[in-house]
Amino acid sequence: MKKSLFVLFLILVPLFSACTKKEENANQNVKANEEQNSKKEEIYNVDLGTAIFRGPQDAPVTVVNFSDFQCPFSKRSIDLMESLLKRYNGKVRYVFKHFPLSFHKWAKPASYAAVAAQNQGKFWEYYSKLYSDVKNVNEESIVNYAKELKLDMDKFNADRISPETAAKVQADIAQGSLFGVRGTPTIFINGIRIVGANNAKIEETITEQIVAGEQLKAKGVKDPYAEIVKNGKTKFIPPKREAPAVSQDVYKVEIPAHAPIWGTDDALVTMVLFDDFECPFCSRLYGTYEQLKKDYEGKIRIAFVNLPLGFHKKAKDAAYLAAAAHKQGKFWEVYSFLFTRQKEWNRVPDFKEWLETSKAEIPADWEALKKDMESKEIEKLVEEDLKVAASFGLRGTPASFVNGRFISGALPIDAFKKVIDEELKKAEGKGLKGDALYREIIKDGKPAVAKTNGSKADEDPNKVYSIKLSGKEAVKGAENPKVTIIEFSDFQCPFCSKAFSTLESVAGKYKNDVKVVYKNMPLGFHKEAKPAALFAHAVKNLYGDEKFFQLASILYAKQNEWKNNSEEKFEAYAKEIGADWAKVKAEIAKPETEAAVSEDIREAGSNNLRSVPTFFVNGKKVGGAKPAEFFESMIESIIKEKK
Repeated sequence: MKKSLFVLFLILVPLFSACTKKEENANQNVKANEEQNSKKEEIYNVDLGTAIFRGPQDAPVTVVNFSDFQCPFSKRSIDLMESLLKRYNGKVRYVFKHFPLSFHKWAKPASYAAVAAQNQGKFWEYYSKLYSDVKNVNEESIVNYAKELKLDMDKFNADRISPETAAKVQADIAQGSLFGVRGTPTIFINGIRIVGANNAKIEETITEQIVAGEQLKAKGVKDPYAEIVKNGKTKFIPPKREAPAVSQDVYKVEIPAHAPIWGTDDALVTMVLFDDFECPFCSRLYGTYEQLKKDYEGKIRIAFVNLPLGFHKKAKDAAYLAAAAHKQGKFWEVYSFLFTRQKEWNRVPDFKEWLETSKAEIPADWEALKKDMESKEIEKLVEEDLKVAASFGLRGTPASFVNGRFISGALPIDAFKKVIDEELKKAEGKGLKGDALYREIIKDGKPAVAKTNGSKADEDPNKVYSIKLSGKEAVKGAENPKVTIIEFSDFQCPFCSKAFSTLESVAGKYKNDVKVVYKNMPLGFHKEAKPAALFAHAVKNLYGDEKFFQLASILYAKQNEWKNNSEEKFEAYAKEIGADWAKVKAEIAKPETEAAVSEDIREAGSNNLRSVPTFFVNGKKVGGAKPAEFFESMIESIIKEKK
């Protein structure tokens, strides 16, 4: 929720403007730009086949558009093409290829319907209707558009579910994948690849290629496209990049005593892997680690620490299974079983039921596993792993430490090999091996992974801030606390909603030792955030802290409900907590209410806060929606120190 990230998003969207796979959207957009810049002059020989097209076959320029009927960025390119087809009438052949993305539920059914309309000579009319409202593509609109075009509905419905239609769409998808299509739109203009609705670039390239095509026609070339692409590439090969640099910083990562360890005791390189069995990036890294085991056998050892993330519903049960397998000396076998079968069990509604049906294939004693998975002993081991990860500041998976050097995410294997080779060279001549060597390397390491802020250096995780309190803040918890948590938050921020719920739970658990102080930090791009802050503060002024936190819980839980019609909903929420809306509305309008919220915002600015949620735990800054285990670890550590 950083403002800087939001600004970056605003820059990236018009620049790349492509629908891409959600979990990889940012990385793929950046890669797309790099690929486009480094491959400006490459030509791809995209076979047109029997694809539907508009314009003359001998047009100077041929545009091939891999597109998705539910993608708003595709619509931008479609609108541009309609304009250019009119402007350059007879100069452009426009070819449409289907590339429905998996996360757009109705994109593939819409493609099937478009093919069915094409079978009745109405493709472009149907195409226009689909793109007229990409937000409302669904079964009802798919059928209604066909009726509006007076299609033979029996034939239409039969054709859109036929194997021939599915095969046609799948052929386009396969071809797109071959040519590096990962998001929509991806456009080829006389073989020049452009990713995203980069309309300025599309228009510029079409204009240039019309000139090039006209020159060929003047020389007697009958099919400019065929001539231009005849020696073009027949598939997309991503540019090979050097392995990203990994910091030389060393972190003091202690290996839990119960952690499974693969490799020899006298290894020169120790790798600590924090992992989540349900995480797709962890699954990708699994293959990397398996290769590293082969390439560096006898030279590395690997310790595994569970970090099941809260939003992965099956991850914790998978961690219990692996921990139970470790009791039988079968951790690494079950580790492989879980990752190699991840796509299978991740789709089922009940993980434990899936295990039961797959018990014969699990490489361990199933009855013992089943019993241990439910035991307090195994639960405690996984919770201990979570506390280690949380106290160390880890928020995502996979996270790897190679002799204490941090590698975040599923980087290519070359990145790992580079670091391992560097560490092997450093270890030569030290006279130490295995655990003794590892402890020597990390003894002065950093205590936690600090977040970076742009190009700035890592912030000191032990810095203590002095946050000025006005006395007007909402407060809950212990009167004489050992731990005070100051929370800067925004009622419209989804991460703040998650963090608020977490902190409510933690504060309740430690109610005799913890006090929570709430400060408002409504971000400028959340248009309803400040009205919500004023509303909540007005309730606090009139009815006290308890009603404030009661209202805050409602505001966070119902964010999507009030983001567009806040005042109407605020009145309902006021009644829900027993507040007089007329009095609350009058209190909101008072200059003192505005001043109190503004004072919180100024205090956030004076401490250089740019994101929400941000917490100060006895003055130590904690950024982001951390899991409960993170706060519990900090709280218990402080309480222990004060005994």
